[in-house]
Amino acid sequence: MSAEVAETGPDAPTPHTPHEPGPARRVTSGIATRIGAFVRAHPVSLAVALLLVVLALASGSLTHAPSERLRELVGAGLDPFEDRTSWLLVFGSVFFAGGPAQLVLAVIGVLVLVGAAERRMGWARTVAAYLVTAVVATGVGVAVQALGQAVGETWALEVAAESTLHPLTPALGTIMTASASFGPLWRRRIRLVGFSVVLAFVLYDGHPSGLYALLGALVGLVLGVVTVGRRAERGWLRSSHHEVRRLASTIVAVTALGPVLTLLTRSPIGVLSPLGMLFRDVLPGRSLSAACAAAAQGAPDRHVPPIGACARVAALAGIDTVPTVLLSLLPLAVLLVSAWYLRRGRRLALDVAVAVNGLLAVFAGLYYVVLPVTTDVVVDQPRHVVERVVLAGLAVAVPASVACGLFLLRRHFGIGAEAARRRRYAFVVVSSGLVLAATFAAVGWAGRASFVPAIGPWTLLLDVPERFVPVGFVGLTHIGPMPDGGIVRAAFEWVGPLWWFVVLVGLVVAAARPGDVRPDAAREQVREIVHRGTPGTLSHMALWEGNRYWFTGDGHAAVAYRVVTGIAITTGEPLCPADRIPEVTREFARWCDDQGLTPVFYSVRGELSPLYDEMGWATLPVGEETVLHPETFAMTGKKWQDVRSSINRATKNGIRAEWTRYADLRPAVARQIGEISEQWVAEKNLPEMGFTLGGVDELTDPDVALVLALDENDSVQAVTSWLPSWRDGEVVGWTLDFMRRRPDSMNGVMEFVIASSALAMKEQGVEFLSLSAAPLATNGPSEGPATQTERVLTFLGRVLEPAYGFQTLLTFKKKFQPEFVPLVMAFPDPVQLPAIGTALGRAYLPDLSVGAVVRLVRTVV
Repeated sequence: MSAEVAETGPDAPTPHTPHEPGPARRVTSGIATRIGAFVRAHPVSLAVALLLVVLALASGSLTHAPSERLRELVGAGLDPFEDRTSWLLVFGSVFFAGGPAQLVLAVIGVLVLVGAAERRMGWARTVAAYLVTAVVATGVGVAVQALGQAVGETWALEVAAESTLHPLTPALGTIMTASASFGPLWRRRIRLVGFSVVLAFVLYDGHPSGLYALLGALVGLVLGVVTVGRRAERGWLRSSHHEVRRLASTIVAVTALGPVLTLLTRSPIGVLSPLGMLFRDVLPGRSLSAACAAAAQGAPDRHVPPIGACARVAALAGIDTVPTVLLSLLPLAVLLVSAWYLRRGRRLALDVAVAVNGLLAVFAGLYYVVLPVTTDVVVDQPRHVVERVVLAGLAVAVPASVACGLFLLRRHFGIGAEAARRRRYAFVVVSSGLVLAATFAAVGWAGRASFVPAIGPWTLLLDVPERFVPVGFVGLTHIGPMPDGGIVRAAFEWVGPLWWFVVLVGLVVAAARPGDVRPDAAREQVREIVHRGTPGTLSHMALWEGNRYWFTGDGHAAVAYRVVTGIAITTGEPLCPADRIPEVTREFARWCDDQGLTPVFYSVRGELSPLYDEMGWATLPVGEETVLHPETFAMTGKKWQDVRSSINRATKNGIRAEWTRYADLRPAVARQIGEISEQWVAEKNLPEMGFTLGGVDELTDPDVALVLALDENDSVQAVTSWLPSWRDGEVVGWTLDFMRRRPDSMNGVMEFVIASSALAMKEQGVEFLSLSAAPLATNGPSEGPATQTERVLTFLGRVLEPAYGFQTLLTFKKKFQPEFVPLVMAFPDPVQLPAIGTALGRAYLPDLSVGAVVRLVRTVV
């Protein structure tokens, strides 16, 4: 899109006057201004965060857990209420943290959640939401615990003695209140993510703090709907496919992280903690001598199997190893990776998530239903038996429900690796499992003498499936014969983790990208569309290598794009007549959404911004295109003095301009162009940018014109390339792309080439001539106050100026007195701007190495 030039630079900066502040003072003043603005914008969150820290410091709980007396005074709970001086003190539980870790999380949560809420609602409504959700959630939570104790509910009795401190509850309630005033995208995200995290704590951790947080979120949700209302914002929204994918991904992630939460909690008591406990280290922690003594005495002990003696116990104690831990965690890692690719609509990830959740449901059923019924003697009160059945049913129902739900939603996940890749993945998973199982069986039978107790062929065969199941699902008392060491022990421990590792790595490889797209076959169809005519000046870039193509149903319109890390970045505007741009833009956006891609229309004319506003998208300026009109081109007046001088100097030095095509170049001239380009890159000591910046390869297109500066010896002094714009098969404009000059060429040679090109186009009757744009460079400040993003882009342009000279390039183009046409980037989701920026960087510099990054840093610092 923009040409690169090393010919001229900006004027020397004006020296500071004695009254101007120095650089250090300006930096200090700027920092102070930003801090002041931040404080003015976040008074509530900063005040609450400060209050939490001050109270922690005053109570002595800044570096350790709060005292028992403090918990009894302000903790939320029922026991012992007789020690409280006032019932109202229970509401102080939201201002104290249960320890340093919780204090850090509370402060971060307040600054992030409450800060976001007050920016949306204002400080007064934020304070009201914070206090209302804190009071109502705490009061209702205590009432729920009291009701549970009154009816003898097991959970309520188990937590009766706890005094809960829950500073995150009002922060969650406040952001849920504010969610009603956000647009559909953020409203959906706040609620989905918020409730998913809270429910994970309630179901797997189970302590009262999770209950209070859930109540706070619910109160905030209701409060927001009542006070703000449910204003529906129209505009371009995510498709239903995308929303289903996001929901399914979140649910799968929660089911995977829930057991991990159980592993990290000291004493989990949630209704789904049994499912998480299946991944816990259930192996005995007692000393080997104590275990042997218990085994020898035949004492009834749930941790010592009734069969075998000291040798058996010794073998069992040694199973607590790295492969055992890996075997417990790898299935959860597979679910997390599946959740990641479910967001992108990958059918393969859905199939894996269904299979793994189905296996977890089967394993949970065997452990909590089949094995207890067949081997355990249950002596319990009827009420406890009912609760045990309910908990077992939930442990089985959750993964089973997830598996069934995902299966029913298969139609929303239409993106998958090509059939051959999916078949390869299935073959690798199945064959590796069979090979590993056969390996263990063969090694185990060859070393059967090392098993304690002795093992037979049928017992060994039944033991093979258990090698692929986490120990917790099997149960310590149900672990079969175990080898005491050697290669048999290695096979016993490692076949399971190795197979799950294959499943994980294979999933990443197979689902990492959608099916391959081969755009070469469609390039000629795109060329026909371009020749018929499209608005804008960048349509010819659609024909460059590396682009993919999307076509409308009638095949008369297309979009050229590149996919980088799930971002579909277009090469300019849609390729269609001007009256079809809105239709084609929306169709392409919907298609990207269905494919799990984020559409980004890059370097489109600013006059299309109203269209993107209607769609609910955000736009961001990315440069200004400089356009000339050859029909009125005249180098008269003082402003053209530099250009006229360059032309006169070239005439005196015997330099001429030659209009040609690459295919018509003499071999010696073509070789010189390659040498000039390579020398330019070497001098920069930085990688040559691509994507919308053409190189030597793009010069070979038969439609591209070249204008060369040649001396009397046919030595190439400078070279430019021009991309055509068409209408009904006729060229109506040219856009400058490739621009290089020989380092020892005369000053002003590039001005001479461009001016000569403009004069030639004037004779041809060309309608417009575009000098393209310079990224991250603008002609002047925008109207009104600059946004934060615009300030960041300005800063990046200033920092990268020594490396790539964007502003220098724009200054050079100003010599030709062009018309400035704003170019913008349009995208649907502002939160993805960092990812979009990264994708653009990779599109321009796909082969950026570590060494090049170091050189770039040295250049800009």
